[in-house]
Amino acid sequence: MEYFGMIAFVLCLALYGKVNRLERILRDNGIGPGRVEGLGEQMRKQVGKTVTLTVEAGDGDLLGKECKILDADEDWALVLVNEGKKSECEKLIRLDSVKQIKVK
Repeated sequence: MEYFGMIAFVLCLALYGKVNRLERILRDNGIGPGRVEGLGEQMRKQVGKTVTLTVEAGDGDLLGKECKILDADEDWALVLVNEGKKSECEKLIRLDSVKQIKVK
């Protein structure tokens, strides 16, 4: 009986990944619920400033990253993320995955 539960759990995990990919495809084609309009405009206003971005990771977790916005458009943002004491890394973030912006 426990094996059926474990098999069902594994199948749910596999289907969760397929659902996420399907949602991404739908968003890319402009189908589905509308996202917050003007997020690209808000990011462009913050160019050069340090902000905290709450970003959705690939596994559904939310990560808060403190970063400096270098450039932004309607779909993407180029940010400079602190990776440790002295290392910084430029990253390109899709605005669909940004959940919250906190300006310092």
